[in-house]
Amino acid sequence: MGSQGSGGMPLVQVPYTVLLLPLGTSRQDPGAQSFFLWLQRMQALEREQDALWQGLELLQHGQAWFEDRLKEAQQQQLHLGALGENFLTDLHSEPGGPPLAQIQKVNICLQNLIHEKELSRQQKGVTQPKEEVAQRGCTNRPRGPTRV
Repeated sequence: MGSQGSGGMPLVQVPYTVLLLPLGTSRQDPGAQSFFLWLQRMQALEREQDALWQGLELLQHGQAWFEDRLKEAQQQQLHLGALGENFLTDLHSEPGGPPLAQIQKVNICLQNLIHEKELSRQQKGVTQPKEEVAQRGCTNRPRGPTRV
């Protein structure tokens, strides 16, 4: 994907399109306008796909991060349970991760994003089989430009 930006995130390369119209074509020509609007829509969909791929990569990293934090919290809970009433003597039992409110805020944002898409699908009458939804996950699918 290229070089790394600040924070270790890959830099996003933005594609551009050059539109060449024959000299005999006017901007008022309906065919030229239709083509230009089609091209704009294709570019918008390409940008949306790029953002979705980036989001998918972030979710993969986020899932690993959440799993690590969950394991740490479970280990701390087991350790604290083993200490019993002597837990005050252990200085390592302080939570070291981000505040609970910050984690809950991320969870709510993800939930809202997913819920909005589900509502949109229901309004359009589009439904997916439960197996397809369950099988969908963060996989490394081939990336590339959309071919028309």
